[in-house]
Amino acid sequence: MRHWQRVSVVCGMVLAAVSGAGAAEYETQANKPVSQALTPAVAVGPDYTVKDPVVADGYMYRFTVASTYGPFDVTGTGALRKLAHEIWAIGQLKQVTKSEAFLKSLKDQAGKPLVFAKDVVTHPVDTVTGIPKGVGRLFGNISESLTTKRNPAQESRASEVLLVGSFKRDYAARFNVDPYSSNPVLQEELDKIGKAAAFGSWTASAAMIPISGPASSVITGTSLGKSFNNILATEPPSRIRIINEDKLKQMGISDDLAKRYLDQPVYTPTQNLLLVDSLSRLGAASGRDVYLNASLVAADEVEANFFVNMAQILRGYHETQGPITGITMVGALTVAQTKAGAAVIPFALDYGVWTANADKLSQNMKATYKAPGFNGNFELWVTGTLSPTGKHELQARGFTAVEQAGSRFDIID
Repeated sequence: MRHWQRVSVVCGMVLAAVSGAGAAEYETQANKPVSQALTPAVAVGPDYTVKDPVVADGYMYRFTVASTYGPFDVTGTGALRKLAHEIWAIGQLKQVTKSEAFLKSLKDQAGKPLVFAKDVVTHPVDTVTGIPKGVGRLFGNISESLTTKRNPAQESRASEVLLVGSFKRDYAARFNVDPYSSNPVLQEELDKIGKAAAFGSWTASAAMIPISGPASSVITGTSLGKSFNNILATEPPSRIRIINEDKLKQMGISDDLAKRYLDQPVYTPTQNLLLVDSLSRLGAASGRDVYLNASLVAADEVEANFFVNMAQILRGYHETQGPITGITMVGALTVAQTKAGAAVIPFALDYGVWTANADKLSQNMKATYKAPGFNGNFELWVTGTLSPTGKHELQARGFTAVEQAGSRFDIID
């Protein structure tokens, strides 16, 4: 129950940051049928179906997915798109691991057992399961200390485990999936091939494996996505950390903050790479240390995605709309000052509604934010959409709401 109380605050906080005077009518978020929340192309795939209803928590959609490979629960449309591609990739990988040739190769090597330390190759940090995910906690008590010990998503020091990680990344790159994904079925299939290849029982390279099915025609992705995919395929986590350390140093981030961020136990190497790269592309913008420090409060994968996606909005805005000169945190909300004068509020949401909290908290943003060069105009950039009422209320108060930010520049899921 406390979770639902927390998440109910989120959308109000979002809209509060950019709202104006009193709203005429307030809304409450309601669950939706799949047909209203998703396009048919996303709702159903060759090996999965999104089940009714789609849970709307006032911020993100929560999806229950029935698939050929078991049930999945994900939060956010970006996470759903990622899962849909992973389900296709699982099917491709199973064609290999269940093939006669693969099974024969394992039988031939039966006298050479494989022994591995658990979760040391490319498994991300375990997160709490069995409870709904949301970022409402970020807008409630954010003073909680981080006490979780880091479960390294990095290769073991043992050379054989390094080799397993290398093969896993090769196959992940072949099918354009995140080698650090929290998807347990995907990790299981990558493990099978990585271990077999590392110990010589399976000699077919990832490049030789054929690709088939609907996703094979769109596996190339964007140029930005390709560049990250290449890094993830060729560099182990230890090297990705060095890449991030170098970029953080070039941004003027202190060694202490850089270490605290890179040691944060929730972010995977993929998420770290995306977030740090996005901030590094903001030129000489001030306040990136403030944003990095704020991102430390992420307590699970959903919250980590939230900060990663907001950093990508900032990067996309800076590169395609106009320079960002500084970043400020107003409470738990991120505000980016632009050279043109407007203040941009990035927010990763699926569907936002107009609430009473928006009224109560809007004045705080207007009264508090006074950055140099600010011309009084706020722009809310969201990854999803706002309700008609929410958008109307914002526009009536002189605030610009920009929806579907990912249609204007690349946001990597």
